[in-house]
Amino acid sequence: MDSREKILLRTSWVSIFGNVLLSLLKIVAGWISGSLAVLSDGLDSASDVVTSILILIATPIVHRPPNSKFVYGQGKAEYVVSTILSFVIFFVGCQMFVTAIQKIIHPEILQSPSGLALWITVVSIVGKLLLSWFQFRQGKRVDSSMLKANAINMRNDVIISVGVLVGLALTRYLDLPILDPIVALLISLYIIWSAVGIFREANLVLMNGIDDTSIYQSIIQAAEKIPDAHHPHRIRVEQIGACYNIVLDIEVAGELSLRDAHHIANQVEDSIKQAVPVYDVVVHVEPVGVQHRHEETYGISRENLKEG
Repeated sequence: MDSREKILLRTSWVSIFGNVLLSLLKIVAGWISGSLAVLSDGLDSASDVVTSILILIATPIVHRPPNSKFVYGQGKAEYVVSTILSFVIFFVGCQMFVTAIQKIIHPEILQSPSGLALWITVVSIVGKLLLSWFQFRQGKRVDSSMLKANAINMRNDVIISVGVLVGLALTRYLDLPILDPIVALLISLYIIWSAVGIFREANLVLMNGIDDTSIYQSIIQAAEKIPDAHHPHRIRVEQIGACYNIVLDIEVAGELSLRDAHHIANQVEDSIKQAVPVYDVVVHVEPVGVQHRHEETYGISRENLKEG
């Protein structure tokens, strides 16, 4: 966890410094060249600085140890931050959508942009691509929802900058200013769609859902590797940070002693820990063929695995 926290903090600082540099370049270039598009792109990059600071603040919270109030720790704070990021991205997309519609309905006489605005936009695209790639790579490395959401946000910034570049080029060289708001409209729809995706992914975890249901197959296979453990069922999986909290039932021979049954449960636990990243595993032992006291209205077994 210490290593994961260091990676999150280091990646956030890289994002902060990179976005500060890019936003200053675009704001200054937009002001000098008189390009509102480049200036707006610079202000959007400045909002990414705030996003990265938010991740920086959330990182130590995510890695706080468990206590009496948060017995599983506070790893899910990561998905709360991802939800906040989804709203930020959604707001930016909606703002662009409204502006684009207004420009299409009420077209303005656009000022021909200078070469400086074009070159700074190209530099911004390259810089954002590198930052987005680095964020997503580190997010995949430590399985961080926050970093991957921020990487998507920066990827959207690349698309915004490409749209700005296309609009500037068409306005400057082809004298087709109407294409600028049309491109912006398409970009805004893509940004809104990506925000909805981030929101759904983060809230799936907050609602104790699992995106990658193949983990159940891995748990069943790991449990069945133990010869005396039978019929793993009522498997419940909850994601906490980069790890999983797992609860399941197994069946063992009814004539076994408590000590032997406990030993088998420990073997199942160890086997699962080798198969998936685990926060905690709880194995409940039942005699083979026992009549369950309740219907299995929740949890996964091999019989209902495909249904989910």
